[in-house]
Amino acid sequence: MNTGTFRVGTGRVTITPPLTVPHAGWGAQTHVFAEGVETDLWATVLVADDGDERAALVDMDLVILTPPEAEAMRREVSRVLDILPEKVRIALTHNHAGPPPSNWDWVDKGREALSSYYAGLPGHAANAARTALANLRPARIAVGRGESRVAVNRRESAPDGRIATGVNPNGVIDPHVFVLRIDAADGKPLAAVVGYTMHPTTMGPTNRQFSADWPGHLKRTVEQLTGATCLFVQGATGNVGPGPEGFTDDFRVIRKLGTVIGCEATRVYLGLHLPPVEFRHERIWESGAPLGKWTAVPVPDIAAIVRASARTVNLPLQPQLPVADAEAALEQQRGRLHDAIARGAPPADVEAATFRTKRANMAVSRARTFGGKREFPVELHLLQLGPAVLAAIPCEPFAEIALAIKSRSPFAHTWFGGYSGAWAGYLPVPEEYPRKGYEVDTTPYTPDAAGRVIEDTVAALNQLHQERGASRGGERTGSAR
Repeated sequence: MNTGTFRVGTGRVTITPPLTVPHAGWGAQTHVFAEGVETDLWATVLVADDGDERAALVDMDLVILTPPEAEAMRREVSRVLDILPEKVRIALTHNHAGPPPSNWDWVDKGREALSSYYAGLPGHAANAARTALANLRPARIAVGRGESRVAVNRRESAPDGRIATGVNPNGVIDPHVFVLRIDAADGKPLAAVVGYTMHPTTMGPTNRQFSADWPGHLKRTVEQLTGATCLFVQGATGNVGPGPEGFTDDFRVIRKLGTVIGCEATRVYLGLHLPPVEFRHERIWESGAPLGKWTAVPVPDIAAIVRASARTVNLPLQPQLPVADAEAALEQQRGRLHDAIARGAPPADVEAATFRTKRANMAVSRARTFGGKREFPVELHLLQLGPAVLAAIPCEPFAEIALAIKSRSPFAHTWFGGYSGAWAGYLPVPEEYPRKGYEVDTTPYTPDAAGRVIEDTVAALNQLHQERGASRGGERTGSAR
C-alpha cells in the first residue's frame, strides 16, 4: 500500500437535549427535568480510510442505547459513508448526567419529548459523519499509553456487610490511559482518541443540570491543550467508579477529574513524534561543559491499516422472572410512585418509590430481553487504527476482564471496553458472584460468561493479527502514516 493513502476526518454535532426532555435516570432523584446545562453533550465522529477500507468511530455523550436505536444510528452513519454497518463503532461514554434511556418509564412526564430526542439521534450522528467525510485528509498516526489512578474500585463492603456501589480503595482498577495521536500530513493536529476506565457517575441524583460528566471535561482539556478533536472510548468500568467524590452535584469535581486525566492524556500525546523519529548522538559540543548533542533522525514510515469487524459471542444466561410477573410488579410500583407525587409526599418517600420503580423496570427489561433463553448473543467489535486495536462489547465488563485481554493480546497496543452500541447488562468476574451486590444482582449472565468473553476476544485478536501478518507483511508497531 502507498504510505500516502491513510486519511482521517472528524465531525461533531451538539446533542444536548431541550429542557423538556427528562433528566438522568437515578432511582434516588426526586426531580424530573433539568434546570440548565453545565456542559453540552456531543456526538463526535472520526472516519478513517486506508485506501482499501473505511471505518468510523462514533463517540456519544449518552448513557445507553436500545438495540433498535443503536442499529438505526449505525445504519444512517454507514449510509452516509457508503460502508457496511459493521464498519461503524458506536462508543458511548455511559454518561449518567444526560437524558435517561428511552425505555425508562419511571414517570410519564416528558415521555413524548424523550422519544422524539432519541428518534433524532441517528440523523445527528449522520450529520457528524457527513462532516467527517468532507474533512478527510492525508494523516499520520501514533499510539502511546499513560497512567492515572483517580479511578477507584466501587465494590464497597458496607459496615453491615452489604456490597454497595461506592468506594473500595483496595479493589482492582485499570489505570491505563490509552492515547491515539492523529496528525494531518502537514503536521497540524487532527484527532486524539483517549481511553480510560471509570464510571461517569460523578454527578449524582441531586444534580439538576445536563452535563457530559468528567469525560466531557477530559475531551475539552485535551482539545484546549493540543488543538486536536478528542474522542473518548470507555473502558471495562463495570466495577470502577470516580471514588469518594462521586454521586455529587458539585461540578468542580468533574472538572477536576476530567482535567487530571486529560492532562495525562495530553502528556502522552505530546510525547509522540509525528512523523516518527529516533534520536541519535551527534557529537560532543565543547562549551563551558562538554555538551552531548543529539539529533532527531527520521525513521521509515509505515502505512497505517484500517480494519473493522464484528462477530458474535454467545454468553450463558441465568433464569429470569416470567415477563407477566415482572410487568405486574412494575405496574404496582409505578402506581405507588405516581400516588406519592400526586399527593405531594415528602421527598424521602418519593425517592424511595422512585428507586423501587427503577428496579422493577430493570427486572422487566431483563425478563423481556433474556427470559426463556440459555444464551444471549453480544457483538464483539474490533477496530484497528494503525498500530492499535480497540475491542469492545455492549456490556458493562469488570476491569479484570480488560486486564486479562490486554495482557494476552498479540498487539502491542490494545484497548478493551464496554458500552459499544446497545446496552447488554453487567458482566462481573466469577469470584464476585458470592459477594452479590448491584452488579451481580442485576446481571443476566452466569459466572462463566466473563471467561467466554476473554477467550473469544483473545482468539479474535489472534486471528486479526495473523490476517494482518499474512496480508500486510507482519507486525507493525510504533508510528504509522
